[in-house]
Amino acid sequence: MQKVLENIKASPREVRVFPVDEKVLAECKERLPLNWGSLLGVLLENTGGIVIDGWLRFYGAGELNIIERNKLMPFRELAIAEDILGGVFLLLADGNVGYFAPDSLEVEKMEFQTGRFLAWCLHGNTDLFYSDYRWKGWQKDVSELRCDEGFAFYPFLFARADDIESRKRKKVPMAEIIGLEFDFLRQLGQGGDGNAEK
Repeated sequence: MQKVLENIKASPREVRVFPVDEKVLAECKERLPLNWGSLLGVLLENTGGIVIDGWLRFYGAGELNIIERNKLMPFRELAIAEDILGGVFLLLADGNVGYFAPDSLEVEKMEFQTGRFLAWCLHGNTDLFYSDYRWKGWQKDVSELRCDEGFAFYPFLFARADDIESRKRKKVPMAEIIGLEFDFLRQLGQGGDGNAEK
């Protein structure tokens, strides 16, 4: 954990680390088949979640409850993080991280594992990754979100629009954003079976 803390301290970003809730941690240990010596296990044992720039949220055993968040999703893979757009990061069977993208409603392999993913969140070029989806003044807007909220857009991110500024946005519960994504997939006959692999 010391190395992770040093990584967090060295990050140029605004990082919030939530405390562990012992009840949530006990439930995680009972229900999640993890290697508790892995980075993910260490994060769960030592944090209640991590928020980076108000935009990225790493799940933990506390405020950003990994078990409760996973109840919202039909994936068989474990969701380990989210962004405020409704994008979800998954731990895939091969050990790499996948991204369920709100603009395509498909899982895209990111070709790196949890350690590199966390390092990317803290130090990588997330501005480039999200360049099409950051609007003028987003920093202030996301700073006002609670951890169970995100931004919904109309037209939806998976629908055509000129750019992010042309879409209306509204602060809503994350459960609603994620629910809408999977409802739409079910209507298309493409989701809801718990399979994240494409």
